[in-house]
Amino acid sequence: MLRPALIFLTAFTLSSPTFAADSLDQLVRNAAALKLNLFGNELLKPEQAFEFSANVKNDHTLYVSWEIAPNYYLYREKIKLELIDAKGVKLGNFTIPKGLPKHDEAFGNVEIFSCDLNFSVPLIRESNAAQTITLRASFQGCAERGVCYPPMKKEIVLELPISK
Repeated sequence: MLRPALIFLTAFTLSSPTFAADSLDQLVRNAAALKLNLFGNELLKPEQAFEFSANVKNDHTLYVSWEIAPNYYLYREKIKLELIDAKGVKLGNFTIPKGLPKHDEAFGNVEIFSCDLNFSVPLIRESNAAQTITLRASFQGCAERGVCYPPMKKEIVLELPISK
């Protein structure tokens, strides 16, 4: 039953040059648009999508920051900070700012950040001496189009000044 309708439609399309040309032109435009959507917007490398930085604000405070590329977001719940081999220095209590609520298929109800995220992190020091510490940040984010990156880690070496 479907075959006679298909033959009629094919014959009608081929016998109508205007319809066939318009359809072919539309098909080419749609294919070009599909190619642009699939391949034109390649994913950014993780360090480009989520640029993490940290610096020493003063002798007892660090300042951490993520610059998040447009159409990408970072999960609040996946952000962790720790010091590596920092003898006599610990991270104090800090609060990550509130993010925007989002329902995520993989993680349920979460908070996310887009654009940027910055906050201060207090340090607890046992010694007043200047020293070098390494801050490790762990985090995870996604592209808005539904592609998520695996968890990432970045380490930054920081020079603490003499404590007053």
